[in-house]
This record gives sequence, C-alpha cells and structure tokens, in this order.
Amino acid sequence: MVSIVQSMRTVVEIETQLHGYTPLQFSERTGIHIEQLDNPRSVTVDTLDKISSLLGRPRGWLYEVYLRECFTSDILTSSEQFALAESLFEQGKKKEAIPLYRQVVDNRDGYDPQYIMSQFRLFQSLIGIGVEENREAVFRFETHYKQLPKDVRLDALLQMANVYYTFEGWKKVERYADEMRDLASKIYEEQLTNGKPYNYLRMERHLVVYLGQGYLLKGVALAKQEQYEEAKEYVLKYSDLGWFHFLDETGQKEVEKFQAWGKGNMYALELNTGNETVITEYLTFIEKHPNEYISGAMHIAKAACKFNFSVDGILEKLAIKLPSIGSNITHIQGTQLFYFWFEKSKISFKRNRRKDGIDELLYALQFARNIKYYSGFEKSVSLFWKHIDHATDQQKMDFHNIFEGEIEL
Repeated sequence: MVSIVQSMRTVVEIETQLHGYTPLQFSERTGIHIEQLDNPRSVTVDTLDKISSLLGRPRGWLYEVYLRECFTSDILTSSEQFALAESLFEQGKKKEAIPLYRQVVDNRDGYDPQYIMSQFRLFQSLIGIGVEENREAVFRFETHYKQLPKDVRLDALLQMANVYYTFEGWKKVERYADEMRDLASKIYEEQLTNGKPYNYLRMERHLVVYLGQGYLLKGVALAKQEQYEEAKEYVLKYSDLGWFHFLDETGQKEVEKFQAWGKGNMYALELNTGNETVITEYLTFIEKHPNEYISGAMHIAKAACKFNFSVDGILEKLAIKLPSIGSNITHIQGTQLFYFWFEKSKISFKRNRRKDGIDELLYALQFARNIKYYSGFEKSVSLFWKHIDHATDQQKMDFHNIFEGEIEL
C-alpha cells in the first residue's frame, strides 16, 4: 500500500517519472489523462489496476489512497462503493472492504442484489474473530441468505453451518447442512440434464464439496447429539462420492478427502458406541493422516473415559505429538485439544493420579481460554473446584493466573 499522506495524483506522477513515462505515454497505456486523478469519480477500479500494472505495482496498490480521497470528498456512488469493496474483498483485504459494504447496506434497498451481497460479505469478513463475534455475525446475516443467488447461497450455507458448529448449535448445523445438500443436489441434477457443468457458477469450491459437506456436517451434528447409528448413515454417504459426474482433478481430490474423513469418522463412531477393538486400526489411520491426528486423539480420550478403556499408555504417546499451547491452530482444533486434555484429566482422577489430573485440567483450561471456548472454560473451573483440596500451591497459583488471563503454561 502507498502512503496516504500524498494525493493519488502526486503518488502516480512520481512513479511515472521514475519509470520514464511521458504524460502522453501514460494516457495511451491507461486510457486516462493523469489530471483526471484529481477527480476520483472519473477513475474506475479497472483503471487503478491498469495504472498499478503499468508501474510494476501489485493490484490494489492505489486502493488505500483512492479510498481516502473518495471518503474525504464523499463522491462515490453506492454502486462504485460496492465495486471497490468487491475488488478489495477478492484480494483478501476484508478489513478495508468492511466500511464500503456498510455504506452500501445503509444506502440500498433491502431487496437490492448489491445490498444482499454486501450483507453476505460483511458476514464473511466478521466471522472467525471469536465465538461471540461469530454468533453476532450469523444472527445478523441469516435473515438475508435466502435472497442470494443459488450458487453463492451454497457458500453462505456452508459458512453458517460452520459458525453454528463453533458454538455447538447442532440443530442449526443440521438445518443448514440439509439445505446445502438439497441445493447442491438440485444444481447437480440441472447440470446432468444440461449434459455439462455450468461454467458461470461462483462458488468458492467444487460443487461436490457442498454435497459432501451437507452429509458430513449432518453426520457430525447427529453424533454430537449421541445419535450414532443415524450418523453412520451419513458417513457412508460422503465416504462414497465417486459416482459424481463432472469431476475434474480438483473435484477428484475432494472426493478422496471425503473418503479419508469418512473412514476416520466411522472409527470415531465405533468408539463412541463402545467398540474398543478399532483403536489399533484408528491409531494406524491417524498416523497416516496427520490432519486427523488431533481429532483422533480427542475421540480416543473421550471413549476411554466414557467406557473405562485401559489405554493410558496410548494417551501418553498421543499427547507427545499434540500441538502445545500457543501453537497456530483453528478454533475447532482448539476445541478438540481442550477435550483431549479435559477427558484425560478425568481419567487421571479416576485412577487417583490427582496431581497429573490437575496439571492436565489446567492445560485444558488454558486451551479453552485461548480460543474463548466459554462452556469448556466453565467445565474446567467446575472440575478444578471439586479437586482443589488436592492441588499444590503452585497448581492453585497457576489456576488463578490462567483464570485471570495472566499466564500460559
């Protein structure tokens, strides 16, 4: 980004002179006279990109100073604000795009396509900050998503389902998973009738992803509600998507991912129904699929605690390879790590290894705090108070410091 101290024209003139372009050459290659930069209304986003390309700068180089001048003079129309916001969003500059989308929302009719898309972009820009921020963002957006075009609506449904996953709204996860699966199926059937895939679809992922995620998220939501046998039916569905037509290389790789996830999740469901015999196979699976390691460790720890499996040695080995506190992890991974340590601590308490149990519980507490997993934090605090009489002075101090947010273990 360029400095916003200088005017856009000044910035461009300096760079033009450095590159040895005359005003005439600049005009011929960009389609505008350099004097027009004094009037941002006469400059389109495409023109900004042409100027950046001519001067060897990345796309978006002039956006910050352009935005500053436009807002200072308050001359951008709503459509121009939307176009600029979309360009910023496409480059991953979501923070810079947010004020523009808000301007569009404030000045457009509630049924206007740009208004609806701006609401979606605001939702996309605001999620991922934390659980409470996610909750507020999805509550504001979900009254608008049905007005989105069908292809874009698939992304909205997937993201809303994932947001509800983060704060364990399993009924809503089910609802949006069902809608996503149904919509993806309809689009797929239309393509079959047409005899070829649509080239104009604007989804972020291959169509097979939305069908598979519809099955996967439905199965996860059912499993979280302990409806394990029903969940298995959905696991079988997304484990076998090879029948899907119009699979290019990207689509085929997605199908292979679902196959792997299906195998791992079926092991997890078997564990959740008390089938201890799959542990050895499950361990082999997660060693071959590192992305499933955290999830697998959590499921084994949960099942071991629930059914009193004698797998203490296995849990110790699993713990060695798990990410430590402070590692770069997603919210979902953080939740899984919380449950691994929380369930492991309960096993230690059952075995009368109280010091180990409290250390593990403090680890769970720190993970919960770091990812703002409030229900997990409350569970950890409650369990700590049950065993506080067995805590050392150092453990009590660590608990206090974590509770107050002063340390990381």
